[in-house]
Amino acid sequence: MQHKTQLTLSFLLSQVLLLACAEDLECTPGFQQKVFYIEQPFEFTEDQPILNLVFDDCKGNNKLNFEVSNPDFKVEDDGSLVALKNVSEAGRALFVHARSEHAEDMAEILIVGANEKHGALKEMFKIEGNLGIPRQKRAILATPILIPENQRPPFPRLVGKVISREGTEGAKFQLSGKGVDQDPKGIFRINEISGDVSVTRPLDREEIANYELEVEVTDLSGKIIDGPVRLDISVIDQNDNRPMFKEGPYIGHVMEGSPTGTTVMRMTAFDADDPSTDNALLRYNILKQTPTKPSPNMFYIDPEKGDIVTVVSPVLLDRETMETPKYELVIEAKDMGGHDVGLTGTATATILIDDKNDHPPEFTKKEGDGENDVLRYIWKCAGSSPSSLAH
Repeated sequence: MQHKTQLTLSFLLSQVLLLACAEDLECTPGFQQKVFYIEQPFEFTEDQPILNLVFDDCKGNNKLNFEVSNPDFKVEDDGSLVALKNVSEAGRALFVHARSEHAEDMAEILIVGANEKHGALKEMFKIEGNLGIPRQKRAILATPILIPENQRPPFPRLVGKVISREGTEGAKFQLSGKGVDQDPKGIFRINEISGDVSVTRPLDREEIANYELEVEVTDLSGKIIDGPVRLDISVIDQNDNRPMFKEGPYIGHVMEGSPTGTTVMRMTAFDADDPSTDNALLRYNILKQTPTKPSPNMFYIDPEKGDIVTVVSPVLLDRETMETPKYELVIEAKDMGGHDVGLTGTATATILIDDKNDHPPEFTKKEGDGENDVLRYIWKCAGSSPSSLAH
């Protein structure tokens, strides 16, 4: 009985060892999932878990460290990806680099819009290639960087990170291009060891909206090991420009008696902010009309197009009964779609009511007998009197 028990224990122990060996053989060091897809939210909320990344070096994950390509995000020790602050712009992709004592690996997180389908990701990759997101089999990973314009000090400010799959021991990151070693110089710099990218001063989108830089990895002697790889930096627009009317003076004409709804003129303003955002979405309004008679609302302006039209009856649009045939309108253009937070600009529109031949001549005063007056004039010229002509 004791011998049978020992055989049973030996069998069970062998099964456990075989299972452990099988599990060890099945373990693949690195991320257990290489690519993740998340839907672009309205905003990534601070400290709220976005997804869980599972990394296993098959040897206990000693000294495991995560690096994220976007400095606004981090990976917790348990593998949870979270935002360090509320983030509304995160780009189209994030890269997470994990390294332990025994393994390192890279995971890619693709941010897709609510209307995008995973089946169309090949098309999305083509777009990403144009944006500079690395799809090539290079060791350097340089995701696009988004920077709001008009940032406040302190500077330099960390804005992104370049990662090398091969590690950076004994090697250096080098950054070049417009904004680094080309005019305007010194705007961006990179930590040659860590790959951290920093901006050194506030940016102005209206001056330069995009920077196309290049990243290389060199050895200690300066020889290029890998690269160059393109690094795109885009400046996020802020509403820092007021609408401006640049085409004045604005003078329009309308014929008296014109039908209601007759277009008089068009007022258009210019906003230097990004036209694809509400920062440059303008709405128009009439602030003041002078004079206010015969109606305080003689005209209307289309809030989107800026067309000024008549809104009174043709009877009131009578030049002969008006105080003056000239009206002045103070026109306001407001960005942010006309919301209260929008910036405004104003201009004056002068509208002239043109005369129309709509009144026949009238005798307003009768003096004497017209026929006799003519006869007297003829007699005078002939040197005769009416009495002599009568004979």
